[in-house]
Amino acid sequence: MREWTFDRVLAHADAGESYMWECPDFFSLGDQHYLMFSPQGMNAEGYSYRNRFQSGVIPGMWSPGRLFAQSGHFTELDNGHDFYAPQSFLAKDGRRIVIGWMDMWESPMPSKREGWAGCMTLARELSESNGKLLQRPVHEAESLRQQHQSISPRTISNKYVLQENAQAVEIQLQWALKNSDAEHYGLQLGTGMRLYIDNQSERLVLWRYYPHENLDGYRSIPLPQGDMLALRIFIDTSSVEVFINDGEAVMSSRIYPQPEERELSLYASHGVAVLQHGALWQLG
Repeated sequence: MREWTFDRVLAHADAGESYMWECPDFFSLGDQHYLMFSPQGMNAEGYSYRNRFQSGVIPGMWSPGRLFAQSGHFTELDNGHDFYAPQSFLAKDGRRIVIGWMDMWESPMPSKREGWAGCMTLARELSESNGKLLQRPVHEAESLRQQHQSISPRTISNKYVLQENAQAVEIQLQWALKNSDAEHYGLQLGTGMRLYIDNQSERLVLWRYYPHENLDGYRSIPLPQGDMLALRIFIDTSSVEVFINDGEAVMSSRIYPQPEERELSLYASHGVAVLQHGALWQLG
């Protein structure tokens, strides 16, 4: 944009809420408008806003010549360790697609040593259902699929190895929540990354532990309501992206396993976990 005229402030933060709304984006989905931005200066609240900086949306209504009327509160777009500055565009076929930066300011950035400024997330298609913003990998991501491995239904009480050296893979898992009584169960990559259901806290947890890179800690969301939990997981050399229940929530984090720490397995601790369905693809 080379020429423009200031009209008005679209929206502003309440006193003490944050000190800067960075990388703003404004778009509509159906009759709903969304202001997407990355606020700096928000304080952590329980399980929410645990990263140094956040990225999310405020829903509302807008028409030319009027103020943006907010209809809800700020909601984080991604609940993992590393997601910032998302930007969207409208594809020729009408899809609203968003891509974010998968790293975090003022946090360890191991790939910086190799001359990289983080990495980008998968492109995600945005949609709305019953007032909730959904994010799904664009269907073009399926073109990355190569060798397919079916994971038969099973009851897990210890560990079940999927691959001994997982590099770039897509995994789909469907857990039977009501039939699984393990204290925690899920997917692990080596000893440094786990995506698991915590039955005691009733939360889905993404945990990482890479002391050689000064990275550790977990992010979590409440377990969705219902008997089943569907997970679509993309693991690459140094990243993991998790899409929960067809895009109801997303968790993205950078991971840094040693070369010998890439065994991919399912596990259950102190009880059993029931896997209803599973599939795995090599990506290339």
